[in-house]
Amino acid sequence: MKKSSSEKRRHVVAWVNKAEWDQVLDYLYSKDPALQRFALQRVSAWRGRYAHNTPVAVDCTADLVRCQVLDRSGQLNGDDLVLLYGAALVRFVNLITERKNGWF
Repeated sequence: MKKSSSEKRRHVVAWVNKAEWDQVLDYLYSKDPALQRFALQRVSAWRGRYAHNTPVAVDCTADLVRCQVLDRSGQLNGDDLVLLYGAALVRFVNLITERKNGWF
């Protein structure tokens, strides 16, 4: 059966609606660590809801923000922070190079 052109295509995503997506985006880039932690909790919920198939860009952004939050909190020593930042940055660079090379 052919779908009509006016029928919207459905795409299953982990977030509830566009408002939640926009809120998490705003909170991730906020200067307030409490809002960033809330956004990180939402991304973790998305990962659980979507069986770890969240967009790679969302995961990379959340990883970098998580490093910043932990850095500001003083909960980790310098060596642990270096490892966390390094892993997050390597993952981000891999994402960018895969897209540039057409693998993604």
